[in-house]
Amino acid sequence: MSTNFEKNSLQLNERQRMNILIANETDIDELTQVEINSKKQSIPECIEAYEVDYTLLHGRWQTYFKKQSPQTSKPERLILKAINNDNKVIGYLAGHLTTRYNLDAEIQSFYVLLQEQKQNVGTKLLTEFVKWLLDLNAGNLCVGFKPENKYKAFYLKFGGQYLNEHWIYWQDTTQLLKNLNEARKL
Repeated sequence: MSTNFEKNSLQLNERQRMNILIANETDIDELTQVEINSKKQSIPECIEAYEVDYTLLHGRWQTYFKKQSPQTSKPERLILKAINNDNKVIGYLAGHLTTRYNLDAEIQSFYVLLQEQKQNVGTKLLTEFVKWLLDLNAGNLCVGFKPENKYKAFYLKFGGQYLNEHWIYWQDTTQLLKNLNEARKL
C-alpha cells in the first residue's frame, strides 16, 4: 500500500511552506549536501572527517538506493525529503524494514539543516515515515546514534527507549504515531 506524500504539506510560517516528498536517485547530490551541512553545523563534536566526505557519502547513497545496504536491511525502504518553497531540500529521513535486533524497521539516516530545526520539519518527516511503516504492518522501529549526539533527545521526546548506548527503539509504532501527532498539536 502506498501513501501519497506529494500532497502532504506543513505550514511553517507566513512566508514559507514545506512539503514532504519521496526522494529518488536524482536527489543524491542534495541529500549528500544536507547530511554534510547538518553534521558540520549541528554535531561538529560528533563527526570524523570521513563522515563528511562527499565522495564517500554520495557512494553510500547510491548503494542505499540500489537496496545493497545495510546488510540487515530488507528491500522495502523509503527516503523522504522535506523541501522548502524554493524546492531546496532542507531535511530528509531514510529508513527501511530490517532484521536488526529482531525489530521490524530502522531509521538509516535522518538530518535537518540547523536553520530549519525547531519548525516541525523532523517531526513531520518522522510522522510520514511511521505512517508508511504502519501501512507495511511494521510494529516497531529503531535508530542508531553516537552516545554523545545531543539529538537523541528528539527520539526520547516521542517515547523512544534505550536498547543500548548506541540505539533507541519504539516497541509500538502505533503509539509512536500518536505521540508525534500529539506533539504537533502543542
